[in-house]
Amino acid sequence: MQRKLFYYLFLMLLLPMLVFAGTKGKVKGKVTDLQSGEPLIGANVIVDGTSQGGASDVNGEFQVQNLEAGVYTLRCSFIGYQTVTIENVRVNADLTTEMNFQLPAEGISVGTITIIAPKPLVNKDNTNAVRVTTSEDISAIPVRGVNNIVGLTAGVVIKDNNVFIRGGRLDEVGFYLEGVSINNPMTGGRAVTISQDALEEIQVQAGGYTAEFGGANSGIIRQQFKSGGTQMKASLEYITDNFTFKSKDNAFDGKKRLGSYWYGYNEMSAVLSGPVFDQRFKFFGNFNYQYRRDANPQDYPGINLGEVVDNIKTNPDSINLVVPAGAMHGNQDESYTYTGTFNMDFSPILVRVSGTYTNRYLDAGVLNGLIWDYFNTRMGRIDQKNGTFNIKATHVLSPNMFYEVSGGYFLQTSRTYDPYLGDNFWLYGDSVANANVGVVWQRSAKDLANSARNGRFVEPTDKSILGFAFSGDGAVPVNFSKFDRRGLNFNGNLSWVIGKSHSLKIGGEFQQYTLRSWGGVGSQSGLAGSLDRALASGEDELTAKRSILRDNGVNYYGYDIYGNEYDGDGFEAPHKPVFAAAYIQDKIEYQDLVLNLGVRYDYYDVDNMKMKNENYPDLSVDKNTGELIASGWEKVPTFSEVSPRLGFSFPVTDKTVFHAQYGKFVQQTRGLDMYQGYLRTAWELKTGYFFGAPVGKYIKPTRTTQYELGFTQQLTDFMSVDVTGYYKDVKDQVVFYQQGVLTNSKFKAYNTLINGDFATTRGVEISFTMRRYERLALNGTLAFQDAQGTGSSPYSNRGIIGSPLDGVTVFAPKYISPLEFNNALKANLNLDYRFGDNDGPAVLHNFGASLLLTYNSGHPYTRGEGGSDLEGEARDRRPVEPLNSSTTPSVFQVDLRVDKTISLYDKLSANIYIQVINLFDSKNIENVFLRTGAPDDDGFLSNPELGGKMVQANGEAYAQLYRAINIDYYQQFQNAPFLQTVPNIYGAPRQIRLGIRLEY
Repeated sequence: MQRKLFYYLFLMLLLPMLVFAGTKGKVKGKVTDLQSGEPLIGANVIVDGTSQGGASDVNGEFQVQNLEAGVYTLRCSFIGYQTVTIENVRVNADLTTEMNFQLPAEGISVGTITIIAPKPLVNKDNTNAVRVTTSEDISAIPVRGVNNIVGLTAGVVIKDNNVFIRGGRLDEVGFYLEGVSINNPMTGGRAVTISQDALEEIQVQAGGYTAEFGGANSGIIRQQFKSGGTQMKASLEYITDNFTFKSKDNAFDGKKRLGSYWYGYNEMSAVLSGPVFDQRFKFFGNFNYQYRRDANPQDYPGINLGEVVDNIKTNPDSINLVVPAGAMHGNQDESYTYTGTFNMDFSPILVRVSGTYTNRYLDAGVLNGLIWDYFNTRMGRIDQKNGTFNIKATHVLSPNMFYEVSGGYFLQTSRTYDPYLGDNFWLYGDSVANANVGVVWQRSAKDLANSARNGRFVEPTDKSILGFAFSGDGAVPVNFSKFDRRGLNFNGNLSWVIGKSHSLKIGGEFQQYTLRSWGGVGSQSGLAGSLDRALASGEDELTAKRSILRDNGVNYYGYDIYGNEYDGDGFEAPHKPVFAAAYIQDKIEYQDLVLNLGVRYDYYDVDNMKMKNENYPDLSVDKNTGELIASGWEKVPTFSEVSPRLGFSFPVTDKTVFHAQYGKFVQQTRGLDMYQGYLRTAWELKTGYFFGAPVGKYIKPTRTTQYELGFTQQLTDFMSVDVTGYYKDVKDQVVFYQQGVLTNSKFKAYNTLINGDFATTRGVEISFTMRRYERLALNGTLAFQDAQGTGSSPYSNRGIIGSPLDGVTVFAPKYISPLEFNNALKANLNLDYRFGDNDGPAVLHNFGASLLLTYNSGHPYTRGEGGSDLEGEARDRRPVEPLNSSTTPSVFQVDLRVDKTISLYDKLSANIYIQVINLFDSKNIENVFLRTGAPDDDGFLSNPELGGKMVQANGEAYAQLYRAINIDYYQQFQNAPFLQTVPNIYGAPRQIRLGIRLEY
């Protein structure tokens, strides 16, 4: 009751001034007489296609606020002077674009005056490192995908398809879309699928952001959708890697064409935008379809071992192991994404509606299709949905004041299931139910030789071939699971320009999620037999199901134990965490100084319960039954923090700007580290087994302090460089911990997560920009980084937990070492050479080529020794060197895009292009086997105590099978338990894609 009362009061106080994380920028400048240079007072500056504009003051200065990020045309007029138009004026979110007008008198004959605004090389009001990628940049870069584009930014590292910024963990990056957070509340990272064709800009702030942003300790990535323009536009684009137009019959025959396999990549994107009725109403719509037959392309060499027979003497199993090279089975990924914006100008009230929604369908083995499932044609299915929808109203009270209010809705759902039996997992292990839907289990030789292994509720055992297990055709491919995550947010802003210098913002935000999850049950194919035996003994069906699920470790919340949605209270209730904030910020702009001063208040209610005495679980869980004792649990306290932010910008000249920043940041850890079904927690405590991925019910926010100093220098009229240095200190990161118990407890010490890790990162980032000059445009970055800490993830020290010192206190040593996602040196260079209209020979008109060179120095890892499961099981691994003292080889890749635009008819044109990923087919080593530090030898076969004994017992056929599965296809590396990500040994191989884009 008290919590609900607090939320009510908080909203009542906040609603009048809720902040919408800025999606808008402004234009300012000066209007002068072309000949005399004198300021013109009262000149009108209008933004074409809108009702927005401004008038120059006694100094000739003007400003136009409240412009959505995008490209505009400005028109300036004054009595007695000719009108001047400036096109291609780029406005970025929360930044100021400076644009000056020089008007000729009417008596001077100069003709129509239209100016194309160049991209500014120096932004004088940046008080931190802000890197913007516009829609024009996105379309020209020879890579696709938001993560790949963001990865070109200084300070950003992409490892195993996850985004890391300035040495922070993967959940410390904040993703914003249309000013609203779209972070995955459970895992971190971006929860919403975004079509890059719908983006107006991507803005990366690698730390140092202002007080209006929170919940991200490393950096923020802001994305803004396009808006409709003053004219109707349409486009249709199709991309495929079937560049030789192979038929489906020989699509995946394992043969290369031009040094590349066909991985089954197909993408289609359609765009329609423009005004509706009149210029007050504008819309933008995008539909994107993507199909990837292999969502994780690798240069797999194929397997051609033919028939392999097990070495047992009676009834041996056999397989015919022939796998085509190239695309891997079980990795299909298909998605449909719908995106739209609608702007309505009811001056002085502006309304913007925006949203995106995705349906995605995946094979359950996506990203790590396994050889041992190769003979099973029954493929598990994952259906996912995600989206976000927002409505924002802006009320312009005066030329110097406006406020915004907005509301949004977020959803992310997933369901993993067998497509034959669907949600009815009680039938997964029933051979009759399987046969009724057309699936006949293929039993192994071991089963056929033993009548006891052929019962109705006895799932077939895998085929055993020389110690390797292969699923038979028709085997149940997955366990059923599902989750449902939804959120509501309310935000807006009050912005007030006071005088010429102060831009004041006051506001806050309120966000609440509703989180549901059901899964965690072990082998669900065994449930049918357990239920049949319980019913045969006379047990009630619901009681029997509950006992079976409880004893198999079901993990659920927001559903009841049977998987039905539940909205009541108690241990089955959904988690409804609340994140709220309020801030005040003042941007002070003088001629030679810009200050960003702000303070932010963050409030976190994670809506979780913890045991009252973690040293004595007996108060919370019945050891005999595994049931929960309600009186032994209590509400986790709320958290709050005040964070000051301070930024400076010193424009020494119009070509040299220094910037500095200091700030404190705080964020609550991801839900994956905190939320687990309470009955699952009881089951883990009762069994006393080792669980390598526990949760911590009581985890406080992580805190970061960062300092930044840099400068931007315009070198020529078309070239600039930015150099930024930073230092950040992170405390209270989440760490793996073994909780001791009192000596009189019936329970064993158990694994949990607590606050305890810390990290420091220092680095220098250099960005180089050359505007197009003599057809060539160039952008490059160079980043030096040293990220060190006591753990790269919550599970980094899982294998070095000591024994209880006094029966309760557990020794957990702290080692400061390089973090696994640290790149000591990272660089990229993008060269774009392009002919314009009527430029050069006719055949080269509108022809262009973009070349992207990327390099990184590799990432740290620790050499180890131990058992056969060295890659993923920390308990079997013994370091043979200081933590993370080895480094993987450096990576260098060249990507290419070549295109030509052809005018077809009137306003209709076609852009035809070829995109080549990894032009030189470099075999870039991204990860290595820990025993050897090599990508092509895991050290198992060469070890006489490990693989040597297996080869001696099973012959050379065992060695061939082991190399094919675990070296060529590195299956044990991909399927290693407890890994947070699905790593590859090698980077992407060469891929050639052909695309055509029709535009009107």
